[in-house]
Amino acid sequence: MQLRISPDRARRLKQAGVLLALAAVAFPFRRALGQVAVLALGGAALAFLVAPLSALYERKLSRPTAALLSLGSVALMLALLLWLLLPRLIRELLELGQALPRSLAQLSEAARRASDWLEARLPGLSLPDAPLAELGGALAGMASGTLALASGVADAVGQLSLMVMLAYFFLCDRDNLLLRLELLLPRSFRRTAVRMGKAVCRELRLYLRGQGLIALAVTLLATAGLALIRVRSALVLGPIIGLLNMIPYFGPFIGGVPAVLIGLGDGWRKALLTLGVLALVQQLDGSVVSPRIMGSLTGFSPALVLVGIYAGARLAGVPGMLLALPALMAIRTLFRVFVQRYENI
Repeated sequence: MQLRISPDRARRLKQAGVLLALAAVAFPFRRALGQVAVLALGGAALAFLVAPLSALYERKLSRPTAALLSLGSVALMLALLLWLLLPRLIRELLELGQALPRSLAQLSEAARRASDWLEARLPGLSLPDAPLAELGGALAGMASGTLALASGVADAVGQLSLMVMLAYFFLCDRDNLLLRLELLLPRSFRRTAVRMGKAVCRELRLYLRGQGLIALAVTLLATAGLALIRVRSALVLGPIIGLLNMIPYFGPFIGGVPAVLIGLGDGWRKALLTLGVLALVQQLDGSVVSPRIMGSLTGFSPALVLVGIYAGARLAGVPGMLLALPALMAIRTLFRVFVQRYENI
């Protein structure tokens, strides 16, 4: 008895075999391929962010010139900011590095006094020493992380340069690249996939634009508030608070801890003032800034957001927490377009 296989099934089996063969060949080079994938994704993300500006320039210029001018405009703005702020940032980073050990030492001393007070009134009962040891370990880890960051600046600059070059080529040839990606998909699913991609790009651009404006507003408010009460390194702490504020629920707490520790270096009163300023900034953000800029764009339940943030933290730490909400938005958009396609809504 002869086994017959339909042409469609044979084509699918052939494609699966090719994919398995490619995976087997690529497996020994997975680390190098992973680095290449990171560079490609970084270039694609940069091209995605700069594409609206490039499209604006394309009204008067050719596409290669518009792509080069858009990337140059972004680079010029960043260079101007660095030229204006870099000396102050370096000075405040040095002050931050000197103030954190003193603040942690004061916190450790306060914990020791509390342990002695508790043991004097309840003999045999005292605070464990493990948190104090962990505190010193955290400080050592922070210092080593700072040194690692400083030593990796050259490598980061090199990778960023490659991403910028890739972004330029992606912007210049984006129509052909998108067409080739489209042709890789099965014909029956191609139209739906294009609708999915357009919907995800639209929602992500709205989200990133809104979150960028919110982060800028929180950065300005936090920097001004901390500078007003004369907290050291306010110019460094403000952007940290603004960036981490993009993480729902946990971001304000994570971003506020360094500021409170720096305030603690000047005494408990300054730490409480810092905490009050951060609370005021969060109130302004929650009641005025975010509702006016974002509205109800996300619309996720708190439980789903918490699960997404936890998953992002487990996968990639703080960057994963920052990317958790955009990833949830992309998945929701893909699912909605898929359902609309197959239910004919």
